Amino acid sequence: MPIPARPVMITALVLNLIGFANYAAVLPQLREGTGLSEAEAGIAGGVFFLAYAIGAPLFAGLTDTRDARRLYMVGGGLGIAGGLLFPLVDDGFAALVASRVLTGLGMAGTYMPGLRLLIEALPPDRQQRAAGDYASTLTLGLSASFALSGTLQWAFGWPAAFLGAAATAAAALALVRATMPSPRLVPATHSLWRRLVNVARGRHVWLVLLAAGGNSWEGMAFRTWWVALLGFAALLPGNAAFAEVNFALATAFVGLLAMPLSAFVARRAEAGRRHRVIALAAFSSVLVGATLALLLHAPFAAVFLLTVAYLCAIFADAGAMPPALLARVAQAERGAALALLSAATNSAAFLGVVAVGFVLHAAGGAGSATAWQAAILAMAAGSAVTAAAMLAIDRAKTPPA
Repeated sequence: MPIPARPVMITALVLNLIGFANYAAVLPQLREGTGLSEAEAGIAGGVFFLAYAIGAPLFAGLTDTRDARRLYMVGGGLGIAGGLLFPLVDDGFAALVASRVLTGLGMAGTYMPGLRLLIEALPPDRQQRAAGDYASTLTLGLSASFALSGTLQWAFGWPAAFLGAAATAAAALALVRATMPSPRLVPATHSLWRRLVNVARGRHVWLVLLAAGGNSWEGMAFRTWWVALLGFAALLPGNAAFAEVNFALATAFVGLLAMPLSAFVARRAEAGRRHRVIALAAFSSVLVGATLALLLHAPFAAVFLLTVAYLCAIFADAGAMPPALLARVAQAERGAALALLSAATNSAAFLGVVAVGFVLHAAGGAGSATAWQAAILAMAAGSAVTAAAMLAIDRAKTPPA
């Protein structure tokens, strides 16, 4: 009987993604319980993406020469360790940072090897669609992370969100170990470094990576600080009725809205002037972000709806980024291109999350409306960079190599 590779690997990805956003889901309660400053919270949130940025190219490159199933086991083990270290072993700031590093490396060690396991288990005519389904699951996994983490925090307190992530990572590891075979290895003709260099030398590749980085800066910074922003808005005059809302649960559904919008923009980009379509989507995100900052003192329902619209606008062009890069590289170097894209986006995510924490701290703290307005504008600067980079490519009017 054929192995149901697609549902197995998509389920495993969702389980691993619980540890992706659990920190953001319980950030207000965690800060209250541990006394973390805004800057410390930003550092702890950002190191996840830094670890992912370092680990993703390494794990992606190793799948060409090493057993992807064994690599997946390593990544799953790192994810479990990250969930257990904080707060079960230690609840200090250093342990939190180490925990997020391990979780980021675990995500890197399961995402790329998991994609390779999925593709190698399917016939060629089903591989491309399965890869697209796998990538689209990221948005669903983020929603699941917020929903489960918020539920655990509500029922047992914020530490349960980290222990829950360790449990789901263990479940994913057990599922893959029990059902997925090791793929057949095909030796690469060039080293990973050589393939990365070849991709980086492509025409306008760095502009595409800059655009993708801008999108990730904004998207991951907002997703990390979104629950904390809503918590602040609920404390403003006239919003007392919303103060006890579990915002991790309240925001979990938004991924279901963002996913089809992202797919629509990606199709429009493929059908027309790709870079102009992406630039327009990115510019819309800047406009919505600026509107949110301007209307932060509006009634809570309006602010909440604006944040929903902002997240949808941020991720509208996210699905169009990988095709914009892959259209410029040779087929044999697509794995290296995705590794480079992952490194660029997660490095930008790290910088964005940390930068917002420092902006909040410097502008008056998380209890200041002015500080939050400055932080939102700092986030929106990412999409401004994306729009500028894509317009630069569009104006060059040079077809991809």
